[in-house]
Amino acid sequence: MKVSLTSITVIGLSISILLSGCGKTETTDGGKATSASATAPAASAKSTAPVKLSVLIGGTGLSDVDKRIQAEIGKKLGVDFDFNVMQTGNNNEYANQINVRVAAGNAPDIFTVSNDQMQQFSKQGAILDLTNYLDKMPNVKKAYSEADLTKGKVDGKLMTLPKRAAVPYRMVMLRKDWLDKLNLPVPTTLDELATVIKAFHDKDPDGNGKQDTYGLTGTGLDVFAPFFGAFGAAFGSEGNFTIKDNKAVYSSTQPEMKQALTYINSLYASGAIDPDILTNKGNAAATKAQKGQVGVIYANWSDMFKDEFVKLTTDTNPNAKFIAIEPPTGPAGKFNGAFDYSATDWRIALPKAIEKTPEKLERALAYLDYITGAGEGQNMVMFGFEGTHYTKEGSVITPLPAMSELGSTFQLQLTGRDELPYLYTKFAKQKAYIDFAINLPYIKVYNNFVKTPEGLNKSDKDRFENEEFIKFIYGKRPVEQFDDFVKTLNTTYQLQKYVDEAEKAFKEKGLIK
Repeated sequence: MKVSLTSITVIGLSISILLSGCGKTETTDGGKATSASATAPAASAKSTAPVKLSVLIGGTGLSDVDKRIQAEIGKKLGVDFDFNVMQTGNNNEYANQINVRVAAGNAPDIFTVSNDQMQQFSKQGAILDLTNYLDKMPNVKKAYSEADLTKGKVDGKLMTLPKRAAVPYRMVMLRKDWLDKLNLPVPTTLDELATVIKAFHDKDPDGNGKQDTYGLTGTGLDVFAPFFGAFGAAFGSEGNFTIKDNKAVYSSTQPEMKQALTYINSLYASGAIDPDILTNKGNAAATKAQKGQVGVIYANWSDMFKDEFVKLTTDTNPNAKFIAIEPPTGPAGKFNGAFDYSATDWRIALPKAIEKTPEKLERALAYLDYITGAGEGQNMVMFGFEGTHYTKEGSVITPLPAMSELGSTFQLQLTGRDELPYLYTKFAKQKAYIDFAINLPYIKVYNNFVKTPEGLNKSDKDRFENEEFIKFIYGKRPVEQFDDFVKTLNTTYQLQKYVDEAEKAFKEKGLIK
């Protein structure tokens, strides 16, 4: 296996840090380990013994390849990993276990937390302030933007390392061959897109003499995100926190939300929407589009334009062709829905108590640094093993056939990944769609900065909102009752307390004055 200069630097760093913890100091030259620093650990049984590190995250579990990659990382860094992924579900099992273990003083050496947990554990002094340790992680310091680091800060202190956020993937995709058959132009406005959706249901675009196609599909109410965006409404299954006139506002209560719901309710009443949008799971919506059952889908580009999915589409009909289009223009312009610029899949925390075992702390920091930024460690958690899953010439990585069998190794990427190099490497044929999705306009929201007010149950509020949105769209509750809905949010669910928290957080982050 080839070892890059960056990887030598990272490994040298971790060894150098370890030696400093043992009372030894070795010099380096320009960040490159000298021969003394590279060979000194071999003379000390203490320094070469693997350090045990426990890692706990929430997820779906590690594949066999994931486990081999993690084991290889352990060998390179001198770490004996106890790396566990706990199945997550609707009952907050993972969050509950972390709460219990932190309270008992038995936290893993590295674990992931939500924003609320980060705030709580910081207040309790239970997790390590990483501010003064950032210089010990040069890859992290280089790879993380200030916006990334802000997501992990509490009162200006870096209490966690947030996983670097992914780029947008979603877009409106539709059957161009159906448009051509019905002599319809590519829609650019809200009403033009609605006309296409209805025509794909009413006018037999597949030519089988039956009214058995639908105009629009997707997963959940998110399928309507571009329609909400056309009215300037930052839709979410529960509300989004955004900024208007230098103030924090809650999207569910805004006048534009009522306007959008009125329009979408009328579109749904046409019968052209896939009736299963609320129950579509996994690839169900994309499969319907690929099979020629639906002509417009709002989903990730990867659901339709990966090679295998293009093949599924053309296997059904050789003439079938999906294209990506801009979100429709409406009264407020065009927005491809809302995008949470504060979002992160998780935040990485270390327990405060790890400072009592400096060698363990140093290896933990070296590990997080090794898998971050350009270099061997990041390549391994993104692309697998060099020579098996990819080849490398200079900085250019070329996938080998085995990479397609690798999966995403998503759960090994604790600090995230360099998203565009990753996507361009794994999906070179889809580069145009990747760039298209990234450059679409979004309404900026910042939900992940806002902690839940003490004593309130956010899940109850969220459930109420989602249920009422469904009623409004499906015609089970008149949109004329929207003001009553807002009143319930403000009284029963004490919405103002959430808005106050948002106002405080946005000021702290410098988003509003």
